[in-house]
Amino acid sequence: MLETEPYPERVTTAVADGDSMRYYPAFDLPSRAGLPAPDPVVGRFRAQLLVAQRASGELTIGDTHHDEEPYDFALDERPFRHLLDRAESLLGARLPPVRRRWAGVYSQVTTSEVCVRVETEPGVVVITGLGGRGMTLSPAVAEETFDERKP
Repeated sequence: MLETEPYPERVTTAVADGDSMRYYPAFDLPSRAGLPAPDPVVGRFRAQLLVAQRASGELTIGDTHHDEEPYDFALDERPFRHLLDRAESLLGARLPPVRRRWAGVYSQVTTSEVCVRVETEPGVVVITGLGGRGMTLSPAVAEETFDERKP
């Protein structure tokens, strides 16, 4: 994942590309077969473009996956370059410089629940288990969590 400096235009919705359709099982539909062949970096790093703009203008861009242990701590530049190029292509403009990059391990709930919520002390709720779905689901999970705790 990476974050850019503030992007000068407003991106009013999350952006994904066709490689996201290849990655997520929910998109396993007949029309998926009509997608053009992916770039080799997509298969190697299980890359798919997700772009979301933060309130302060920065773009959060991702995403790659590696599920087999042991996890390599080194970050390879090829998937980052691929995702940045795809984002520029879809947004139709050059991106601001990258501010930071990170890699992580996402915990994902394996039950029918979407996530785990634990109130660690009054008014403090820890939420985990969204896995790689956090960028997409976190606004709804936050709203639901606040609504459940209203007096």
